[in-house]
Amino acid sequence: MLDPTKPYCGMGNIENLDRYMQSVFAECIEVPNDLLPEKYHDELRGGRTVARLNEMLEAEAEAETAHQKEKAAKARNIEILRKQVEEKSIFKTHQGGTDFVDLSDELDYSDNETDEIQLHRNLVAFVGGMVNGGLIDADDLLED
Repeated sequence: MLDPTKPYCGMGNIENLDRYMQSVFAECIEVPNDLLPEKYHDELRGGRTVARLNEMLEAEAEAETAHQKEKAAKARNIEILRKQVEEKSIFKTHQGGTDFVDLSDELDYSDNETDEIQLHRNLVAFVGGMVNGGLIDADDLLED
């Protein structure tokens, strides 16, 4: 890594030297467990280096939770349906002078993102509720 023919201690430029020195110092500085939140404790060594803490924080920042993924998928689905409503909307004036929207065609849900496992669970729960509520007989569900 160090090249004695290059300036700045062999790093070539000041930015590379700065990055290198930050990483070296981060490995040298250890933060004891009593100064860290519980989830960052290292019981084996009694503390963590600043470099290891930085790695852990970056991994947490990059990790997207299931809730965040679900919200993002919902937002994408809403955007797809919003575009369809704009394209297919027909505005009509009511006798009272108010406008209301009618759609020229049905909305196409085929492009929406779905969680197939959750959809299956919801359908099973729905059918189970219909059987428990007496709306359908369980025998009707069995194939002959």
